[in-house]
Parts: sequence; C-alpha cells; structure tokens
Amino acid sequence: MEKQDSKQKHQFKSYYCAGCKQAKPCQLLTGWDIEWKNYCCSCYYQNEQTKARDYLSVEKVLFSKQKEQLAKNKQYQLLKSYLGCKQCGSKEVDTYSLYQKNKLVCQPCLISKEGGSSSPISFLEQEKWYRKFWKVEIVEWLEKYQYLPVNADCARKWLKDKEHLDNCDCLEREAKEIYLLFSNSLREKQEQLRKCACVRSEKVRVSSDDYAWCEKCERSIGVASKKRVIKNRNDPRFWGIKSEWKILCLECIGKRFYQRMVDWQRKKWREYIRRGYE
Repeated sequence: MEKQDSKQKHQFKSYYCAGCKQAKPCQLLTGWDIEWKNYCCSCYYQNEQTKARDYLSVEKVLFSKQKEQLAKNKQYQLLKSYLGCKQCGSKEVDTYSLYQKNKLVCQPCLISKEGGSSSPISFLEQEKWYRKFWKVEIVEWLEKYQYLPVNADCARKWLKDKEHLDNCDCLEREAKEIYLLFSNSLREKQEQLRKCACVRSEKVRVSSDDYAWCEKCERSIGVASKKRVIKNRNDPRFWGIKSEWKILCLECIGKRFYQRMVDWQRKKWREYIRRGYE
C-alpha cells in the first residue's frame, strides 16, 4: 500500500495535461493510450464525446456508411478500368489520391517526382485479397451488381445464397453495431470518469513561462512564476467575478466589471493601475 501511495505522489509531481494545462493526469482513462497519456481524464473524455458526435444515432451512422459504400464502389470501378500509367506502365496507384480525391495517380511516378507517397494499391492485388479472405470474385460483383460486399459476413451469406442481395441488410446491421460500440464505450468512460483522481491546479495555468494573453483584448500579460500560473489580479475570480474569460488584463477588468466590485476591490484595482500593472 505504501509503494502504491508513493507511486501516485511521484506521478502527480510529473506534468500537467497537454490540453488544458490545468490538471495533473491520473491516467485512469488514458493509461492504455500512448497518444493520450499526457492528457487528463476530462480532456480525453471531451475528445471521445467529440468523436462520438457522428455516431449519435443508428440513422446517422447508416447514412455515413451508405456514403462510404457508394464512394468505395466508384473507386473500385475506377481502379478496375485503369489500364496503367502511360509513362511507366505500372498499374499501382497512390492510395490517398484514390480514396480522398477519387483520382488515379501512378504511385511509382509520384515517388520519383515528389520523393514520397502513400502506400500503393492495384486492382489485381485487391482482387487477390477478396478471393483469398472473402472467397468472392470482385470482378463479378462490380460487373453484375455494380456493388461490393458490405463486409465479410455479407460475402459469406452471398456464397450460401445467391439471392442474398435482394434482401441484404448487412449495412444496417453494421451501422447498428458501430452505434452500440461507440455509445457503450462512451457510457463506460463516463462511469469511469467519476473515479478520476486527476489533480487540478487552483490557479489558471498557461503555456508560456513568461507571458499570458488577455482573452478579451489579446494584450500580453506577465505570468506569476516559472510555474506558469497567472497573477491573481488577472484572474476574474480574484475580484469575485464569474466570467467566461479566465485571463483578463486590469484594463479589461475595469471596463467590464468595475461597477460590480465592492469598495476594497475598487481600491485595490485603482492601486494596481497607479503602479502601472497590466
């Protein structure tokens, strides 16, 4: 138990969240993810919420998957009709150009011209892949049905029943599975978040060792120390004010909140202004 406490104390001395800069991560939610280890649980959960916006309903996921399937069918039709590069004869095209721009760009020529490219893709290699893993001939699918199997399960059903495509609901099933996967995952993370032990700084922290910037007028403001925290006078909470802005210069504080201050706060604010503080 003592070793575990010691480890936790040492961990909290390490670093602040790379996102909000306000919390020292406990890694309850992020410990397994190398890309997010330096973020607090709250920032990680907000990111997961953002990603899940496209999966809020089965209908929304289905619409997205239908668009993807139509695009993929067109791309494979393009790839199937490709006769090869006029310059080098290669039938390998740049994968990024095909999937993102619907363009057939010779991959070997792109490497020689620009020094790099995404991975190559060719219809022959895709044909072999479908034949090996899904046991189907994609030439037949593209010529006869103008369509590709939705997934491996769809291909297996078609192999057993050639009438499968007349009542195929594989895309709907996949959309529902994806929706449940995201919604359940988000629910689990929300429950875990209640046990979060990230340590938040009481003061507003900033990225720079020397300066912060007023969130209203964007004027530069000196920070309190190498701990990267703003000075009390630049924190609206110091003046007893609840504000959407977390960092404000004294001038902006006076313009917007002077009338809301009590006597000692007005006196202190005028004193800071006389001293030439920011």
